[in-house]
Amino acid sequence: MSHFKLKDETGKIYKGWYITLMGIILMTFAYSCVVSVAGQFILPVTEDLGLQIGDFSLWMTIMSVTSILFLLLFSKVFSKKTVKKIMIIACICGVAGFVGFGTSHSLMQFYIFSLVLGVCFSGLTTTPCTLLVSNWFGPAMRGKALGILFGGNSIAICVFIPILNMIIQKLGWRNAYFTLAGILLIVCLPMILKLTIWSPEDCGIKRMGDDENTQVDAELEGISFKEGLKKPSTWIMFLTGTLLVIPSSAILAHSQPFMVMNGYSATFSSTVISIMIGICLITCIMVGAIKDKFGLRTAAVFTGVCFILAYVSQIYIPTGGMVMVLGFIIFYGLGCPAVNIVSPLLANHMFGDKEVGAFIGYVNMFIAVGGAFGTSIVGKMYDASGSYITAFWMCAALLAIMTILRFVLSGNNFFYKNRM
Repeated sequence: MSHFKLKDETGKIYKGWYITLMGIILMTFAYSCVVSVAGQFILPVTEDLGLQIGDFSLWMTIMSVTSILFLLLFSKVFSKKTVKKIMIIACICGVAGFVGFGTSHSLMQFYIFSLVLGVCFSGLTTTPCTLLVSNWFGPAMRGKALGILFGGNSIAICVFIPILNMIIQKLGWRNAYFTLAGILLIVCLPMILKLTIWSPEDCGIKRMGDDENTQVDAELEGISFKEGLKKPSTWIMFLTGTLLVIPSSAILAHSQPFMVMNGYSATFSSTVISIMIGICLITCIMVGAIKDKFGLRTAAVFTGVCFILAYVSQIYIPTGGMVMVLGFIIFYGLGCPAVNIVSPLLANHMFGDKEVGAFIGYVNMFIAVGGAFGTSIVGKMYDASGSYITAFWMCAALLAIMTILRFVLSGNNFFYKNRM
């Protein structure tokens, strides 16, 4: 990592790195421990309370819809004066939500507390963490810092998943939810109170990254947000995010129950999910290198095809055994960067830099819609058929449609300079 620096001009560790570390921890316990570990709770909760998998999975839809609505509000009011207050409120909501889950005895209770978790999900994760890290690092260091933020989150949740599974197996699912609540209260809340600082200027510190590769200000090129929304191709691009994340969210929630139903232990299944998430640190770098060397279209098609193969591998795990498990892990790792690497790059390709932030915001909204319904759709299909196979083939088909659309949109015809 060229020009990587740990210390500021005074010789002390730059405070921005502590804020990045806080972001990793918040992303792990307020985001990944809501989404990425959802599958670990499905069978223990539904079997204990006698619930249908599809009915229980609906809490994620309720939470995601709530988070979308609150994200619209938070995005408008995030500022130097409000960011800490919003994050404190969101953290307290997370504590209340996990405690509520741990004490729930009915579906309605899960649904009610999922509303509270939705506030935590939107006010304590990607938006504030990305914003703070971006404020603390200038252009020459911002990409590295954000890479560490998201890569560190992948490693952290990879380590924590087996621990959480052990808690579920040894102490029960209720105590696992209480553990998550305790971490938010005892670890995350004090960090928010201590480290939520809007920018280095508030501490009288020079921002790291501003003293390198300084460029003369120039008008950014690209399509305006208003004009972009008038083009049908823009909405098709947004739609690819939904088509992608319906399968992406479903795979995290339902893969572990699927493997357990087919003879694998809960511990082994959680380890598979943990490895899948952990290798994304490496595969995101690989996909970025593919894009730089061979172009966006190659990266878009490559990730799409790999994600399809991940689903195909998963479908044949019952008959193919460990070979298919290995394929499932590798292809998921190579396909997952379609969400967090290819999606924003596609926005840059189609709209330029002028107002790309607004377009990426809409991309994330459509991605959130996919996350809101993917888990519950697959759960309901399982309830109706008694099998995951049909639902998994449907997810593979959605990924195929997404890949074809991104193949077209990543071509020269939709490059922003040819659309202006």
